[in-house]
Amino acid sequence: MGGHPIHPALVHFPFGLLFSSVLVDLAHWAGLWPEARFAAWLMAGGLATALLAMAAGLYDFRRLTDVQVPYALQHTLAMATAWLGFAVALYLRRGVLAGAAEPPTASVVLALASAVVLAWGGWLGGELVYRHGAGRIDP
Repeated sequence: MGGHPIHPALVHFPFGLLFSSVLVDLAHWAGLWPEARFAAWLMAGGLATALLAMAAGLYDFRRLTDVQVPYALQHTLAMATAWLGFAVALYLRRGVLAGAAEPPTASVVLALASAVVLAWGGWLGGELVYRHGAGRIDP
């Protein structure tokens, strides 16, 4: 894309969808949101768009310097862990998508824990960009 990295442009979609799924879960548990399936659909959308962001991240990885690579690997590990956690959480709530009224507690707790890991991975990505200059285009 004109020399610009693609990954930073795509990460906002999975972040927003996955964090929103946790917020909807919490709202549902608090009795503020009646529909439990909405969180599952948000989670599914977040996981799907995360695959695109991850593919772009792997593509952009080739332009990193030797100094940036260890930080990128930490970021990658955190994000892959969060993705896997959300994927298992979605699998655990497959009954909700089939019509069950409530998501299993384990699914909600796992999604919440995965959101914490996702936030940490996002912070690592920000460190990679702003502290270590990943994706910077020099004129």
